[in-house]
Amino acid sequence: MKIDQSNENIRWSAGVARDFAKCSLGQQVVESLRTGSRSQRSLSEFILRDPVFMATHGIEDVARASGISVSTISRYVRDLGLENYAAFRSGIADRVHALIAPVTKLESRLSENAEDAPGANSLATAQAQMVALGDEATRQAVVEAAQMLGKAPQIWVMGFGLSAHLAAMLSLGLQPYREGVVNVVQYGGTEVAAGRLMSLGEGDVVVAISFPRYSSDLKDLTRMAQAMGAKIIALTDSPAAPLAQECDHLLLAPAQHPVLPSSCLPGLALIEALLSEFLLSDPANVTRAKRLATIMSAYLADGEKKD
Repeated sequence: MKIDQSNENIRWSAGVARDFAKCSLGQQVVESLRTGSRSQRSLSEFILRDPVFMATHGIEDVARASGISVSTISRYVRDLGLENYAAFRSGIADRVHALIAPVTKLESRLSENAEDAPGANSLATAQAQMVALGDEATRQAVVEAAQMLGKAPQIWVMGFGLSAHLAAMLSLGLQPYREGVVNVVQYGGTEVAAGRLMSLGEGDVVVAISFPRYSSDLKDLTRMAQAMGAKIIALTDSPAAPLAQECDHLLLAPAQHPVLPSSCLPGLALIEALLSEFLLSDPANVTRAKRLATIMSAYLADGEKKD
């Protein structure tokens, strides 16, 4: 198996991607992702996944990294109403300036380790991704998501493939502290999951989890839930991901990995942060946690068995 060790193409700052997607220039790129030509959609996805790269590299670098010609990039920029690529790059840099330095530092560190064993490189990538989750935008997004979970009549959690395991972790973490938490995808595939969602009610919250490789079934089920009146929290890796345009609230966790199709570690870290925020947001949850610990203590190994 060929190992991709091109760390210069790996970015971790989900917060800066979210921030850029919300600004006026970012919204133009998002719209192009929806309505543009094939090449425009491809470039829009590249930009949304890595605005820091766009802010720190010239047009030739972008062409090489994206596989899109310089002329197409220049035409794309003019279609956005900008004079040239330099103006486009400057517009992105103005938005992401505060995060350029730390991300560049992380990239430099990984570049130094590019010749290390794949396992060591993977650990370095994971460490960098965890650092990127510490930004203020991510913290605030977790707080707002926890508030949505607290107010929801019922909570529905779903993910397919590897994301199904993340969905199970979130479901198990929530279930001791509130009623009406359903893990939608447990067995039976898409048809059974769709049938389970038929019990969904107006104002319920669906947490849809999707990391590369993305599931088209999850996107379809999310749309169905939204049409039934549910609020959607999407946990995914980029504003360019399919779920990012289908949700009411977006949680972003980087998922790049130098060997595997994607990494689950940042997503799991964000789930733990969400569970912690939810647990501590209500004093009643702390009481439930103490009661649960007391009940569970009878079943836990405590070293030497006592007569």
